[in-house]
Parts: sequence; structure tokens; C-alpha cells
Amino acid sequence: MSHNLPLILRRHKQSGSVYIIAIFVLVVMGFLGAALAKIEWSNSDALTRDALGTQAWLLSHSANELVLTYMYPLNASAAVSSICTDPIPAAVQNSLSALASKHANCSDITTTCSSIGSLDDESFYKVESSTICGTGINYVQRMQEVWVKE
Repeated sequence: MSHNLPLILRRHKQSGSVYIIAIFVLVVMGFLGAALAKIEWSNSDALTRDALGTQAWLLSHSANELVLTYMYPLNASAAVSSICTDPIPAAVQNSLSALASKHANCSDITTTCSSIGSLDDESFYKVESSTICGTGINYVQRMQEVWVKE
């Protein structure tokens, strides 16, 4: 019959439960904080990979466009078969190296050109560019290809 006990004795019996609740709240808040920190790190990592992937994709696209400007020069006849050799001519490689040097996060642009075949007296070629951006854990590679006919 605890309702007949004086107020001081009743308060004394329940004083330990506050410590248990306080410890429980601190532990739960600690786990919640750790989970939120992990989610924030994951979002940051995904954003970095997304930005590097976009940069690599656009750089591969630019490399293909650069090769196409050599294949189809302004006010001149097409030079597809003379550019599409292995290895790609030095002038094109120098331009690609200059393009890569302007992007600090990207380390390698590889462009290849190969003959696919011919059909109805037209020759078909494939220009393929691959770019690597980032370092360590944030390392992405993107490839693009363009088909050309002469």
C-alpha cells in the first residue's frame, strides 16, 4: 500500500528510473546522429561521383568533336580515312593532350578510330573516346562513340 506512504518515501523509490531513461535517450540520440552522419557522407560521395562522371562524359564528347573537326575540315574535302589511322596523327593527339591538360580532375583521354566496314561504296568508321576522371575512391570512366561514313 504505497499510497499511504509519505511523499518522501515514494519519491525515493522512483529516483533510479530517471538515470535509465537519460542513458536510453543518450544512446538512441547517439545512434541517430551516427546514422545521419553516414547518410550525409553517402550523399556527398554520390554527388562527387556524379559531378566527375558528367565531367568525364562531356570531355569524351569534346574529344570526339575535336577528332570530327579534323575529319571534316571547313572549306576542304573530308579527310576521314587519313585521320582514322592507328595511331591517330600527332596533330590530333597534341590537341587532345591540350584539351586534357585544362581539366585538373581528369587524367586520361584515349581516342581510337577504327574501320567498321563498307556498304554500297561507302566506308564506315567508329571514333571512340574514353576519359578517366577523379582519383582513389572517386574514380569514374566514361566512353562515347561516333560512327562516321566517308
